[in-house]
Parts: sequence; structure tokens; C-alpha cells
Amino acid sequence: MNDQIFKEASLGRRLWALFLDSFGAYLVASAIEPHNQSNRLLLQMAILFIEISVLTILQGASFGQMIARLKVVDYVDGGALSIPRVLVRTLMIILVLPAIFRHDGRSVHDVLAKSVVVRYYKNLA
Repeated sequence: MNDQIFKEASLGRRLWALFLDSFGAYLVASAIEPHNQSNRLLLQMAILFIEISVLTILQGASFGQMIARLKVVDYVDGGALSIPRVLVRTLMIILVLPAIFRHDGRSVHDVLAKSVVVRYYKNLA
């Protein structure tokens, strides 16, 4: 990495962020569709996909990650992810791939998107 330092986030902090995102999507979906559980689940997944994608593209982190003080960056250079990489990564999260981890602790969706979730992030310059 060039002039940037980051430390990979812990599993607990990443799961806390995902819980916050999921719970927020659940609350919004429940307010929109309080009666039909099947529709509410699909709506919740759509809201979660939109929330994570849009905020990661614009801010480098979802709502839950911002609360947990995390950021999603390129695994090689620490830069922002491209829009297609964010969308692929988010789709894999929605498909429950966060539960699959490699021996080095990185989740499959981050490996495939060539990203890493970091605890802190700053420029040396």
C-alpha cells in the first residue's frame, strides 16, 4: 500500500455492523409491509441491498459500518471500490456469504470483491 495505513476489522465488529444494517432494514420493511411476512422478507433484502450498496459507494461504509467505525477498501491499495465491485460484494452479502470465512479470517465476499473491511484508516501525508 502506498501512503495509507489500515488494520483489518475484527469479526465481532463486522458482525455487529451487519446486525445493525439488517435490523434497520427489518424496521423499515416492517413499517412498509406489516402484515405479509413473505413480502416483508423480500422487501427487507431489497432495502438491505440498496442501503449497503449506496452508502458503500458514497461513503465507503454502510450505516452499520459507520456506527462500528469500519470502512470497506480495496485489498491491494486501500482505495475506494468501483461501483461494480460494491454491487457484487453486496449481492454476496445478501446471499449469506458473510458466514463463509477462509483460514486467514477474510470472508468469501471480500475475497471475491478484492476488498477488506478495516477498523481505522488514515493518510500518512
